[in-house]
Amino acid sequence: MRAMIPALLVWTTLSVPAFGQQLVVQQPVVGTTSLATAVTVPDRGRMFLGGVSSAQSGRSRFGFGQPGSSLGLSRSSTSMSVGVTVIDLHEMDEAILNSVPDQPEPGSRFSRHAAAISGSRSESPREPTREVESTADRAAKFERLARKAEAGNRPGVAKLHWQMAAKYGSATARERLR
Repeated sequence: MRAMIPALLVWTTLSVPAFGQQLVVQQPVVGTTSLATAVTVPDRGRMFLGGVSSAQSGRSRFGFGQPGSSLGLSRSSTSMSVGVTVIDLHEMDEAILNSVPDQPEPGSRFSRHAAAISGSRSESPREPTREVESTADRAAKFERLARKAEAGNRPGVAKLHWQMAAKYGSATARERLR
């Protein structure tokens, strides 16, 4: 019996119950709000479509004698709006291809490039005159630009110029694009 007492004593001291910790796991709250409607919004305009607001509150009391209390509040709101910007890439391409670059100052590092683009070899400044070009003149200008782009090994740019020349009635450009 004496041998059992120390073993029993060791077993009882090692088997003391463990107290656990309180653990709180907070999960995210996910909500979905949807709206099926059709609206007309002008370019670069915004429109408010609607919204939802909610509020919650709660209170609990506990304990004897000196009661304790707990108070909780929650507020949330969701709203929807739409904004529109129309980007017309075709219109932007035409504006870039049809723009006439201003002549740089003589002697600037861009003057030789401007001369190459405009087809003139003189670096003298020209008076900025805007003449009305006929469609045949525009077609010829785009044909010239397409040939220069091909000579400069830029087939993508050449294709754009050929397309613009064909748009202004160039039969040569139509043949090249086929």
